[in-house]
Amino acid sequence: MKQKILFLYYQLLGGLARRYLKKHNPYIIGINGSVGKTSCRMIITQTLQHFFPTLKISTSSKNFNGELGLSLSIFEIESWSPNPIIFLWVLIKTSWKLLFGKKPYDIIVLEYGIDRPKEMEFLVSIAKPDIGVFTAIDAVHSEQFGDPAAIAHEEVKMIKNTKEIAFLNFNDNYAMQLAKHIDIDTFTYQTEGHKTKSDIYFDNIVFEKTNEIPNSEFNLWIKEKKHTITTNLFGKSNYGYIGVALAIADIVGYKASKKFFKSMENYHKKDFASNLSLNYILQPGRFSVFPGIQNTILFDSTYNASPLSMKSIISTVWSLKQELYKERPLWLVLGDMRELGDFTEREHRLLAAYVSQVADRIFLIGEQMTSVMADELNKIGYEPSKMYRFSNCLETSSILKKMLANKEFEDNAPLLVLKGSQNTIFLEETVKELLKNKDDARFLTRQSKWWLRKKKRCFLCW
Repeated sequence: MKQKILFLYYQLLGGLARRYLKKHNPYIIGINGSVGKTSCRMIITQTLQHFFPTLKISTSSKNFNGELGLSLSIFEIESWSPNPIIFLWVLIKTSWKLLFGKKPYDIIVLEYGIDRPKEMEFLVSIAKPDIGVFTAIDAVHSEQFGDPAAIAHEEVKMIKNTKEIAFLNFNDNYAMQLAKHIDIDTFTYQTEGHKTKSDIYFDNIVFEKTNEIPNSEFNLWIKEKKHTITTNLFGKSNYGYIGVALAIADIVGYKASKKFFKSMENYHKKDFASNLSLNYILQPGRFSVFPGIQNTILFDSTYNASPLSMKSIISTVWSLKQELYKERPLWLVLGDMRELGDFTEREHRLLAAYVSQVADRIFLIGEQMTSVMADELNKIGYEPSKMYRFSNCLETSSILKKMLANKEFEDNAPLLVLKGSQNTIFLEETVKELLKNKDDARFLTRQSKWWLRKKKRCFLCW
C-alpha cells in the first residue's frame, strides 16, 4: 500500500514538473550513467555560471536525481524528508509555482539517476534534454538490474531521448555502442586522456602543491583546439568533464548570441581564453582534499563507492604521491561497495589485487571488506601486519588517531584515502575525527540533522 501511494505521488509530482518545463521552456542539459553524474553536473553548471554570469543557470545543490529528485530539482526545492507534512508542503509549493511562478531559469542541468528497470522511461517523460551527457557504466545497482548490460540498456534511454547533441564517453564500451544507434550530433570525450579519435581529450598532466595541498594543470584539446587548464580538481574523469563543460559553453554561447535565451536582456560571455584557471566546488564526499591531524592529508571520497570510482581515486592519489609526496606513505581506508548483487564478491576480490600494489597500509570496514577482501589480500601475500579490520567507522577513527600520534609519522605523515558506500559505513565520520580544522566538518557529506539523527541511532546499536 505504501509503495502504491509513493508511486502515485511521484507520478503526480512528475506531471506538475512536466507542465512547468513546458510553460517556461528552459534549455535542458541532462547527465546520466552509473558513475560520475553528480561531479559532471556540478562541473558543467559552475563552468556555465563562470562564463555566462548574466544567464540564470540552475541545478540542485543536493543529490536529487531519481523519480522524486528530478521533479524536486526542476522546481528548485532543496529541503526534503520522508514525512506526510513535507509531502503535502511540496505539492502545495510546486502547484503554486506552476500556476503563478515567473520563469525561474534559462538553463537547468539535471541528473538522471536510476536504480531499477523502467525508471529512466519515467524520467525522460518528465524532461527530455536538449544536450545529453553519458558518463560511464559500472556494476553499481547490479543488485536491482542483474548485470551491467541491463543497467546500460536502461541508462541509454536518456541519450536516445536527447533532442540536439550527445556527449559520449569514448572509454565506455556501452557509450560507443550507443553512438551507432542515435541520429543526433555526437561529441566523444576521453576519461583516460590518450590522444585518440575522440573529439575531447587531455594530456601533459602536472601536479603542483601550495601549503602541501595539491592542484593540477593539463592540456585540454577540443576539436584539436588546445586549452591549458589549471584547476583544484583531480582525476582523469573530472578532466574529461571539464572538456565537456567547455564544449557545452561554446554551444550555449552560440545560442545566446542568436538570442535563444529571450529573457536575457544583455548577452555577455567571459573570454574563452587558451589559458584558463577553473576552480570548482563539488558536492561533499566527492574527492575533497583536507589537511588532517598530525600533518596528514585527507582525500575524502566518502559519499559512495563503486569498483570504477574506487580504482579511479586510488589511482589518482597514487599519481599525486609519485609526483608530489614520494616520502609519504599511502593509507587506504576502505568501506564496503554496495548494490553489486552477484558481482559483490568478485569486485571486492579484484579490488584487493589492485590496492595491494599501491597501499602501504589498508584499513577495512564492513562485512565484504573484512571478509572477502581481507581473504583475497591474504591469498595475494599482502603483509598481515599492514592490514586492519574494523566493524564500524567509530572503531576506525579511534585506532587511526592513536596510530597517527606515533612519532614514527612526524616527518612523513601519510596520505589517507577514505572511500566507501553509504548507509552504515559512514566513513565521513572518520574524516571528521581526523580533520585538522574542525570547521571543515561542514564540507563533509551527510551532515544534515536528519542524517546525524540516523547515524546516532546506528552508533547506539554498535
